[in-house]
Amino acid sequence: MTYSQLILPALIIGLLALLASLYASWQIMSFNRLRRDLFTGSNGLDLEKTLRILAQELNGLREEQVFLEQSLEQLKSDSRFTLQKIGLVRFNPFADGGGNFSFSLALLDGNNSGVVLTSMHGRQQNRIYTKKIQAGKSEMALTEEEQQAISLANAKQKPVS
Repeated sequence: MTYSQLILPALIIGLLALLASLYASWQIMSFNRLRRDLFTGSNGLDLEKTLRILAQELNGLREEQVFLEQSLEQLKSDSRFTLQKIGLVRFNPFADGGGNFSFSLALLDGNNSGVVLTSMHGRQQNRIYTKKIQAGKSEMALTEEEQQAISLANAKQKPVS
């Protein structure tokens, strides 16, 4: 190749290099202008201060989230001992008429403990009995209606876990 044949490709390459350097310079100037607008002067100081405040608030929110998660777990644990399940069975204990004025009411917590209240309604009197339930069992014998009330209470609502 001769010298005159190399000049044209060299000029093209040089022109492309000049255009690339002009583009790169324009990009750098644009970036510097953006940086100057955002981080200098009164607006820039406000932006930096705002970013610091947001970072502090984010850290505070993380701490609060941990506290709330711990509180929720404690609440779930404590709620196992609250009234969660109720079962009611109405019945007529006497074959000679009347109505379903008697009832057995089961009141249980998430551990399946609580009481069964039974009211026996008669013509001359009304009697109320209570039986303690611990983990689904009673120390005293349960009537059929009391067992039904416990079964209804367990069937209606699942305990909170």
